[in-house]
Amino acid sequence: MPLIEIDQEVWNFLQEKAKLLGVTSNDVLRIIFKIKPKHEITSEPPKVCRISQDDLIPYIIQFLKEKGGSAPKGYVEQKIFHLFIDMFEQTYYQQKVSHGVPRWQHNIAWAKERAKQMGLIDSPSVSGWGIWKLTEKGKTQK
Repeated sequence: MPLIEIDQEVWNFLQEKAKLLGVTSNDVLRIIFKIKPKHEITSEPPKVCRISQDDLIPYIIQFLKEKGGSAPKGYVEQKIFHLFIDMFEQTYYQQKVSHGVPRWQHNIAWAKERAKQMGLIDSPSVSGWGIWKLTEKGKTQK
């Protein structure tokens, strides 16, 4: 097996990402360079390597605040996807679920629904279809 020399900062990054995702450092490099894994992992990742729908809510709020309180659904989805790209590019999160959307996108949509139930985001009848808008309560949410 070939060996490569990397500095400590790169090694620490690889180790951190590997631990977060529950994979090896080699797998992290495969993800970064978009090299197909030697074996396809389709099972659910360990719970420590997942983010819950409730955990996504603060990020939705943050990105809406950055856009003045409202933004298109696709904008928020892409911002969150890029924030969690190492996780969301895993097979588990790329699997198609209801309505043929990837699991990562489905989870963000449900997180938005939970935020709406909590009174943080307006319903589409107020904000318009495809637009996510903070309520007054959502604007004051930390």
